Amino acid sequence: MKLKILQEIIKKKENKSDFALITNLETGKSEIFENSKVISKDLKKHTNQIDNFFKDKKSGIIKNTNIFVKTYSKQVKIIIIGAVHIAQYIVEFSKDLNFDICIIDPRKYFATKKRFFKVKIINKWPDKALNEIKLDRNSALISLTHDPKIDDP
Repeated sequence: MKLKILQEIIKKKENKSDFALITNLETGKSEIFENSKVISKDLKKHTNQIDNFFKDKKSGIIKNTNIFVKTYSKQVKIIIIGAVHIAQYIVEFSKDLNFDICIIDPRKYFATKKRFFKVKIINKWPDKALNEIKLDRNSALISLTHDPKIDDP
């Protein structure tokens, strides 16, 4: 692998980007694949298969080829609305799975650093807080408040 490709991988991982490394196992030639990036002429005929690996967040060898696709996906983001007691257990479980976790609750009494250590806390109403968070296909939303004042909006 060329140094330039390795540096690009490191940069993309630091920026938490979704991408794939496509390698011809026969020649050793590698390149980065992203949704918006055009791939080389050599790989053009495999675009659909590469895209399928990428969309499914899977890695593997394209059938009947020597092309290996290694997919890199950003962390799954879990947004928990409601700093209730069960949220503490979900946070601990989710940390073990290396998820990026955020607690949203306007009630500062419940959503504290003491209860949710090393977790991003947003003390705003959910409809306001969710406007500030970039949600995508790597996001999961868990609502635990059981309070219509918070849940309904």
